[in-house]
Amino acid sequence: MTNKTISKENQEQESILSQALANMDRPQPTPLGVFKLARQYWLDGRRISIGDLAKEVGVSRVTLYRWVGSREGLIEEILWSFAKPTFENAIQETPGNGVAHILGVHRRFMNDLADFEPLRRYVYENPTAAIRIQTSKDPKSCHNRVIDAASNHIEDQDAKGYIKLPAPAKKLAEMMVHANGALLYGAIIGGHTAAAIDQACAINHMLLLGKLPDEPSPTIKRRRP
Repeated sequence: MTNKTISKENQEQESILSQALANMDRPQPTPLGVFKLARQYWLDGRRISIGDLAKEVGVSRVTLYRWVGSREGLIEEILWSFAKPTFENAIQETPGNGVAHILGVHRRFMNDLADFEPLRRYVYENPTAAIRIQTSKDPKSCHNRVIDAASNHIEDQDAKGYIKLPAPAKKLAEMMVHANGALLYGAIIGGHTAAAIDQACAINHMLLLGKLPDEPSPTIKRRRP
């Protein structure tokens, strides 16, 4: 190896070292940091682009894909980061037990989602996203995680003797969450979310008890003889 080659290698090493020293005070990119940045993108209504994220945090697209898996998977994680605490809070804030409690939890959950402007904007501007969210087969998708959370909640109420289930908790949760999501996302796109939530709760009630909520009997007018 010639002195010229050694000198060139030293210059390259010094260049790398110089770059590291120049960025010593800058936080090093991490998968969690990328997630937080992408989450802020989503909250701000910005399109989530792997290329933009990679450029902003200073890593290659290959590295970013290795960290997050895919753009769709990253968005699913963002959605779940909001849905999980929202559902858990609905359980904590809804009084009572049994059917009334379960219905109250799902009503509260849907109302909170409907009032969450970033979600409303995302669904309205990306209507195909609502279909993708509702039809994902990935067990790590937000939709399927909500089903699992709902199933666990129903099972807990059953285990405590507050409800007698007409079907397995997982099957009930699947049908309830499918119905709730379809009605809610459709209403966000087309309007009238309050009516959609009422319809969803009526379906939930039917699934949990096998009948629709009690309604006033129609008044029958009798003819005078």
